[in-house]
Amino acid sequence: MTASDPAAAQLLRRLVWRRVLDEGSLEFVEVEALAGGLRIGGTLVGLEQDRPLAVAYRLESRPDGSLRSLELEQRWGAETRRLALARDAAGAWSRDGSPAPELAGCSDPDLGCSPSTNALPVRRLALPVGGSAEIRAAWIRFPGLTIEPSVQRYERLAERRWRYRSLASGFVAEIEVDALGLPTDYQGVWRRVADWSPGAAG
Repeated sequence: MTASDPAAAQLLRRLVWRRVLDEGSLEFVEVEALAGGLRIGGTLVGLEQDRPLAVAYRLESRPDGSLRSLELEQRWGAETRRLALARDAAGAWSRDGSPAPELAGCSDPDLGCSPSTNALPVRRLALPVGGSAEIRAAWIRFPGLTIEPSVQRYERLAERRWRYRSLASGFVAEIEVDALGLPTDYQGVWRRVADWSPGAAG
């Protein structure tokens, strides 16, 4: 992944999520304000099919919450693989620098190994309490790094509580989020276990 420019970004938060579904993963995340949007960089360490798995990624969003770019590196067993996605202001996707027409109509990425990308539709949709919307996400699956469109529904239940539903699988979960739209509790799957922001004690 290309080096970030620390002068262009403002650190907002560092946090850790624990995967409570199977106690198989931890993820360290750094969140920065960047040109009116967010830069989210994460490092996940866990197990997949009894092999060590490490995923490092960085995504950047626009002020409206839409994706600008996503880069990741996955190390799984003996393999190291990389993936780069971008979505231009007109909504056209590219993968590793080449057009990706198979993702036409997708509005958001969905990292299958992390809860971080839930923040993008939460921020972009900005629904009123009681409102709901369907999106078409580019679902990135691990460790194969396959990408497939996924129709999903987001419903805002309260100021910081949302219901997520995958229309294909029927999976449903409630997600508690913070002021940035990042999950603090992803029902039965992820839970935030550490949180630090500039100015905090310690």
